[in-house]
Amino acid sequence: MAILDVFGTPEELKAFALIFFGSLIPATIFSIILHRRTSLPLPGERGFDYILLFLGLWCMSGLLIDVWAHTNGEVDDSFFTKWHAIWYSGATAYSGFIIFALWRLADAPPSLTPTGIWNFATNVPKGYGAPVAGIVIFGISGFADMIWHTLFGLEGGLDILLSPSHLGLLVGLILTVMAPIFSGWQNPLSGTEGLSSQLILIFSLAAAWVPILLITGEWDIFQLRVNEFCYAGCDIYAGVGFGNYEDALATGVIASIVPTTIAVGLILTFARRWIPAKGSMIILFLFWGVSNFAMESLDITFIYYGLVIGLLTEILSHFYLRNDRAMAFAITLPIVMLGTKMLASVISSGGIASVERHGELFISPYGWTIHATTGSIIISCVMCALLAAVMHPPTIPDEIKKIRD
Repeated sequence: MAILDVFGTPEELKAFALIFFGSLIPATIFSIILHRRTSLPLPGERGFDYILLFLGLWCMSGLLIDVWAHTNGEVDDSFFTKWHAIWYSGATAYSGFIIFALWRLADAPPSLTPTGIWNFATNVPKGYGAPVAGIVIFGISGFADMIWHTLFGLEGGLDILLSPSHLGLLVGLILTVMAPIFSGWQNPLSGTEGLSSQLILIFSLAAAWVPILLITGEWDIFQLRVNEFCYAGCDIYAGVGFGNYEDALATGVIASIVPTTIAVGLILTFARRWIPAKGSMIILFLFWGVSNFAMESLDITFIYYGLVIGLLTEILSHFYLRNDRAMAFAITLPIVMLGTKMLASVISSGGIASVERHGELFISPYGWTIHATTGSIIISCVMCALLAAVMHPPTIPDEIKKIRD
């Protein structure tokens, strides 16, 4: 690939510039006018979280639109696409607002020298160190991604997930969008006034989930088609499935463990610090459903998944998370998630059926034996229970502490 090829055609560059600068310049002018009238809110002040939420939704919407463009063949070999323009303009606005707020909080205006910038970045308020690092990592990785594509071409298949520049972008994005979580963790009043006070926190958690979904999509039973891990009776899914039962089963079991463990890990991290407000789990899983919807060619099924799983998780949260029963929640959530997926597959396939091969009985919707069909859910529960034991270990009795000391 020639160096200039990465910049795209003149039409692509024009579209990129129009979207990128056409959105950022008016937003910047509006912010300056608003700041001169009444200073823009600082962290902890009224309105800061809502502005951050709006800018974060801009950024994440751009990312999901870019993902849709990639999965639907709407991109070519160039870097400066209109899809990237939406994403990067949102990321720039979100990061710029955080940096500007932290800049105003500094004891003295930092000098625009390498030393001054370094001192600023290493002395930000508690909870903002990781997001600032994420902004830097994202910016460097974005430039590196352009160079990487120029030198080595565009990735395909799983290589897209393993490209160093892409991994840098995703890591930087996760750290950046989790700014409300990192900062709120230090604030004793954060998230204490019901759902409205937790919206920015839920968005932060959900936004961090999106890059993780991108990385783990090939091992996610919700994103895989059934015939990608089905063994027997897969003709009903317009595919023949695997010819080897062990391979089909291994793919399906791994794809069952990965999304449930990630969901439990994220939610229990949140529950370590905050008591989930009523409605928080519905919003979280609806965001998860919308993200999958964008990644999987606008398949409306994922919106239904998000709504159903969100409602059921809301019930689990009421009985378990609000009563400090993390282990029970961790064991039950995989049953809810995988049970919903399995039930939807049964409905779409027209009911439960059985196929006999080589003297063994395989049942739909996955074409596995009864042992594996039920065991795949149980092993996911076990893995999530182990995670809960690490994240929320039982309290050591005082008598034991005295003996150990």
